Amino acid sequence: MVTWATIGFQMGVRSIERAYQESRKTFEREKETVKLRMDEIQASTAAASDGDDERDYVDHLIDLDWEAERSLKTLREAFVMMIYHFWEIQCRTSLGGKTFKEWIGYAKDRPEYQFDEDGLNRLRMIVNCVKHGDAKQGNRPRLLDVAPELFDASLVQTAIEDDDFRIALRLRDEDVTAAFAVVKASGPRSDYSGEGF
Repeated sequence: MVTWATIGFQMGVRSIERAYQESRKTFEREKETVKLRMDEIQASTAAASDGDDERDYVDHLIDLDWEAERSLKTLREAFVMMIYHFWEIQCRTSLGGKTFKEWIGYAKDRPEYQFDEDGLNRLRMIVNCVKHGDAKQGNRPRLLDVAPELFDASLVQTAIEDDDFRIALRLRDEDVTAAFAVVKASGPRSDYSGEGF
């Protein structure tokens, strides 16, 4: 059965994913341009004799690369939060209730709903780390404990000392792609596809 909830969910996820992909391309092009310019400088025999102007230009390129990388980090974090909160809003609107446990319970009575509980829990932890720094909450493990691969190992000690794991969190494009896959697998389905899309 195709419902407005199914159509709205599918279109919403596609729109957010498309926005992420197109936004990401901008910063990746910037990084590629910087790499090309750096390669040109290294290949140039005249570069060694240019002195201060050349060093200033190299410093400028390094700054541009750093800005593009920071922008990609921000973009990944923003879209992971966006897709998770989109999923929450869709559940609240379509299923009622206010919590993850309520949504899972309500969805069990509705055959068109399916959830990747493990994937959603991991995604929720990532979003909480981005928003709150992943401070320890009761007996719940930190994201660092369950997914150390998401962190820059050279910054983990600083993150522990500051009790703010955002410092070391380094989401990759694969992590954002996985977030979209989890949300796609955790919403209303239609008769036209077992995958919902």
